[in-house]
Amino acid sequence: MFQKFGFTGESTFFIKLWKIISKAFYIISATMGSILMALGGAYAGSYNFHTEWVEVSGSLDSLLCILFNPVSSLVSGGALLVFGAIGTYLDQSRQQAEITQLREGSKSFAVIKNALNAAQEELQFQKSKTSELHSELVQSWLIGAYKTLQLNNQERVTIYYEHDEEFYLLARHSKNPHFAKIHRQKFPLNQGVISLAWQNDLHLELGCPSQRLLEGYIQYMHVNYGYAPEKIKALGMKSCRYLAKAIIDADVHIGVIVFESTEETFLESDDQRDDIIRYCDSYQGRISKFVRDGFEFNKEICLKRKGNHKPIIEDELIKELGGAN
Repeated sequence: MFQKFGFTGESTFFIKLWKIISKAFYIISATMGSILMALGGAYAGSYNFHTEWVEVSGSLDSLLCILFNPVSSLVSGGALLVFGAIGTYLDQSRQQAEITQLREGSKSFAVIKNALNAAQEELQFQKSKTSELHSELVQSWLIGAYKTLQLNNQERVTIYYEHDEEFYLLARHSKNPHFAKIHRQKFPLNQGVISLAWQNDLHLELGCPSQRLLEGYIQYMHVNYGYAPEKIKALGMKSCRYLAKAIIDADVHIGVIVFESTEETFLESDDQRDDIIRYCDSYQGRISKFVRDGFEFNKEICLKRKGNHKPIIEDELIKELGGAN
């Protein structure tokens, strides 16, 4: 209990009390001056200093007589009142100057923040344009591969990359616009042809029945790749032949490229399979770069890394300028 009022330990009672007194010092002075002048004025009319002075004896009594009388109260009260009024005026002027400075600072902060937001919007726009150019570059390469390997409109090629136990679709191409459509962006790491190629460097599917035997197709895909029957039925392209190859960068698997077809004749010759594998090996470095850049441009992953949508640089600036607690 007593520690609450002490000067030691964690007590701040007297520190806070002194701050309150110091802030109200000039107001207290003016108030005391008014009180002293009121008291002095009440008795000054009937007060006779000469009569009082004759009656006192000794130094102490003489000093008290000089200090404590209605005339002295009027003089000291007036001095305190003037002192308090001037101090209050100076205090208010100083506070007004601080308020003006804060307002100017607030305007400067708003200007800086607006400029920062404009710069961030421009940066985001440039990133978006760069991402579009990257997508076009990957798409052009897929078109070139499609033509070189003489694929037809029953076939498709897709590049995926891995992040945080999921596959993301980077780019896809097919002469058939129905097969070229992208319905999903993410795929599980432990399911399907992509997963087996990811684990084993290469995966070939040459035994699956075509979609013309739908029940057999559904059963095969369910048993061998773990797909639920309702999801198999909903597939836009029910491929029965696959060649999936891991994309490797510095001995690390970073993605998968998949060639697929709805026709059972696709990949039936060794030459065709060898041509596709050889083509992927010869462009391994370029495909790896496509995947690395695609990973950097993926907005969802970038946001996942940061954990929020608010730019870090803006948070730091606001904190630096005192705009955040």
